[in-house]
Amino acid sequence: MPKKRGGQPSNRNAYKHGFYSKYFSAFESKALSDLPVTDVSNELGLMRVQVDRFMQVYTASLEGLDFEERLAALRAVTLAVGRIASLERIHSSAGKNLDQYNELEQCLRAGMSDEEIASLDDTDPR
Repeated sequence: MPKKRGGQPSNRNAYKHGFYSKYFSAFESKALSDLPVTDVSNELGLMRVQVDRFMQVYTASLEGLDFEERLAALRAVTLAVGRIASLERIHSSAGKNLDQYNELEQCLRAGMSDEEIASLDDTDPR
């Protein structure tokens, strides 16, 4: 099957050549390249902290905001919460895929036949 145009899954090119790469120190670039692509736990924590900080400031200044400013704040929080939900889905599916991989690896090590291994592919991963 030919490769599709653009970046391939799991490539790390953005860390080396991406828009923000010039702002990373050598240590940061190395640390980023060592992280699994599916590890979004740090991003989840960051987003939650940012939403919490925003909500603290927002609620403290609520009396002085007009309708448009409140609406803009609602949009910002809605986008952030949507991003958190998206990151949670990525985090959850990465764990499921890892569990399936580990199960398959254990089966292979246990000496399952090709037919038994093929039957695992037919099961619903959910």
